[in-house]
Amino acid sequence: MAFESTNPTTGKLLNVYPEHSAQDVDLRLQSAWDGWKKWSRTPLSERTAFLIRLAELLEKRADDYARLITLEMGKPIGEAQGEVKKAAFGARHFAGDGAAYIQPEAIPGTPGRVVYESLGPVLAVMPWNLPFWQVLRFFIPAALVGNTVVVKHAETVQGCALALEALVRDAGGPEGLYVNVSVQRDAVPAMIADGRIRAVTVTGSVAAGRAVAQLAGLHGKKVVLELGGSDPFVVLEDADIGRAVQLGVTSRYSNNAQSCIAAKRFLIAEPVANAFIKAFVEQASALRVGDPLLPATRLGPQARADLLATTERQVAEAVAAGGRVLTGGKSLEGPGYFYPPTVLVDVPHDAPVAREEFFGPVALMFTFKTEEEAIRLANDTEFGLGAAVWSKNAQRANAVAARIEAGAVFINDFVRSDPRAPFGGVKGSGVGRELGALGARELTNAKLIWETA
Repeated sequence: MAFESTNPTTGKLLNVYPEHSAQDVDLRLQSAWDGWKKWSRTPLSERTAFLIRLAELLEKRADDYARLITLEMGKPIGEAQGEVKKAAFGARHFAGDGAAYIQPEAIPGTPGRVVYESLGPVLAVMPWNLPFWQVLRFFIPAALVGNTVVVKHAETVQGCALALEALVRDAGGPEGLYVNVSVQRDAVPAMIADGRIRAVTVTGSVAAGRAVAQLAGLHGKKVVLELGGSDPFVVLEDADIGRAVQLGVTSRYSNNAQSCIAAKRFLIAEPVANAFIKAFVEQASALRVGDPLLPATRLGPQARADLLATTERQVAEAVAAGGRVLTGGKSLEGPGYFYPPTVLVDVPHDAPVAREEFFGPVALMFTFKTEEEAIRLANDTEFGLGAAVWSKNAQRANAVAARIEAGAVFINDFVRSDPRAPFGGVKGSGVGRELGALGARELTNAKLIWETA
């Protein structure tokens, strides 16, 4: 069976990629295993030097990689360039500061210390929506600590998958450091069970993550999950409304509104709700929708036809439940998988669609009377990835943030990942952390050394 890469802007086929056979996969797993035996013993200085070379190539090839990303999944070209450059920044960060994250730590008052050692080959099941950053986000710290990786990338971005494997090789990565496997989902369980895989990481849907976690647990292997999100964007009555609207629109519609950490549920204090929603609708409806290869475009197509169909279904169900469309609400005519910036109000909190993750350009607007109600609504979801709280009163904002169930809360800003800070969620949004010091240590063996004289 082959994988097809389709341009979501036109709906036309870009390329066809062959699937790896079971024998191919076995050879690649062995390559990662053999590579780990060597890479884990490579001096840390050489591993950080590799990351510098990786960053340099990402910066040099940013335009080419961005075009590939845009063609395969439809991200506006400027954002695609930003994605590649962010990965380069991440590589430089871990090359510079990463060594300090994994230095041995003495245990005060004892003869013990903790050393952070590599685990071995890590299987990564990766998504299509940030096809470079989300792979390199996990790979960079994994390589720093001495692990090798086996990457099963999304079926629709196989051009990116091959480009990433070549990137690591071109940066001087040794054989087996980064191994791409072009396989269907049904090949994943056998790889998880394979003794040459020591840990598993997944970025994707809740269902996919839980299925992988169950298998990993069965085989006693560590798992890191970064799953879905329905992030609340809480606007208190003393917020800077103009700034909150501007960044709220950015958060909701960036990456064609196909981001786990995008603001999806806007919870607005009643005294400022009308002003916020009016300004939000004006700015959202003004976003330029069209060919993502054009620099002026701010919203491109959804990545696949089935994703567009899901957005259409969810909006129809929201309206049927009592919701009103203030702007957008209907797919655009013509080729490609385009859906306009859409804003919904009056959707009941208990409607099933209000509890799903909207992975399309739809913003849900809700109002609240009190802080207690805002916190209750923010937490009334199976997800717990990110959240934003807006208030000019820092003490108040921090008090609200402390009670929101999420892996990250941004105050007077929108949620995003940063190589210097830990990233991950709670509840249905996953377990474990990527990035920062915690991310560097996540896929290591924290080994205790107890040395008695």
